[in-house]
Amino acid sequence: MTVPLELELSAEEKEAIKEFRENLPSYVDKEIRDDTYLLYLYLKDQNMDVNEAEKMLTKTLKWRQKIQIDTIADYKPPEVLRNYFTKNRIGVDKEGAIVHYLPLGKADVKGLYMSAKFADLEKTLVQVVEEDFQLCKKKRKSPSGPYPGVIHIYDVDGLTFANATDKKGIEYLIHSLKIIQDYYAGLLKAVYIINISSFFMIPLAIVKGCLSPSTMGRAQFFGADGWKEELLRVIDADELPAFLGGKKTDPDGNIMCKTLVMEGGKIDEKNYIHKSKNPLTNAPGVKKVVVPRASFSEIELKVEEDGSLIEWEFETKTRDIGFGLFYKEMVDGEEKITELVPLIRINTEDYSETGMYKCEKAGTHVILFDNSYSWVRAKEIFYRAKVVSPKDQEI
Repeated sequence: MTVPLELELSAEEKEAIKEFRENLPSYVDKEIRDDTYLLYLYLKDQNMDVNEAEKMLTKTLKWRQKIQIDTIADYKPPEVLRNYFTKNRIGVDKEGAIVHYLPLGKADVKGLYMSAKFADLEKTLVQVVEEDFQLCKKKRKSPSGPYPGVIHIYDVDGLTFANATDKKGIEYLIHSLKIIQDYYAGLLKAVYIINISSFFMIPLAIVKGCLSPSTMGRAQFFGADGWKEELLRVIDADELPAFLGGKKTDPDGNIMCKTLVMEGGKIDEKNYIHKSKNPLTNAPGVKKVVVPRASFSEIELKVEEDGSLIEWEFETKTRDIGFGLFYKEMVDGEEKITELVPLIRINTEDYSETGMYKCEKAGTHVILFDNSYSWVRAKEIFYRAKVVSPKDQEI
């Protein structure tokens, strides 16, 4: 299967494109005005609503000017970001779509934002996406015909609790996806999320609420099985690395394709540009709790609205502490406890632990600090937690 030479349009779609083109402001350049497929993508993303498509295009043009898109190719990312972002194009699918592979589960999320400014993270992402966009336009068979788009493969194998709930990491993931969704109409052809586990459901609940149904509709989810067959259905084996089920290897035969693919893993602290330790002890809104040896402490949070976020940050003075999140309710006159975030031991001597969870329903939620496994030491914990209603959420 190949991308068709020309776009096949219904009479209604042709009329919508004609109206869209005629209504474009005078400052819109000829290249955009004459690009039938690009105009179609804006309309398609807005359910063929001409007014909404105009708003989306205007928003995109303003953003491209603000981000200085004309010079983005000249931007030089910090070395740590070059290592993390530039090695992820692994080939093309059977229709010529550019394929990216990102091992999100093994990424050092905290190390990444400790090693780079947000502006550099954003510019590096935009540089990659803009290059994809320009490559796709060059691949088209006619000046205003369809272009193949981009496929993302997100491998969440090895996803830890810390990464699954990390507030900054989730916010950056949403920000990245919204850049593609909001400013690159129709570029994202498909997303394959592979090797998902129970931890993955925590960020998914937050992310899907921030993206459009159209974007979420392009995502396919797989556990440990079935994804290799699906990838091979859309990508030739010669284009797919061997560790993903294809035949492509490094020149030396390495099936992990290290010359093509970033591996993830921990970022050396020598790359850190931010303070490695910022104690919560004297931070605003922080409370202290001492959990005796062989004991635990519960922090109750009242959630008033479905879809609210619980955000937390905590650290211990020594060693680790067990952490979990639970839902408490009365059912038939008896108290029922439901585990939302599985209890896990976390060491926060070096960095405070930050996280977030989207609540499906209102009611009493309980943060549990568990020290029942320690028969020797009490644990001194500094923490802050808050509930953010749906209307106050900014991500």
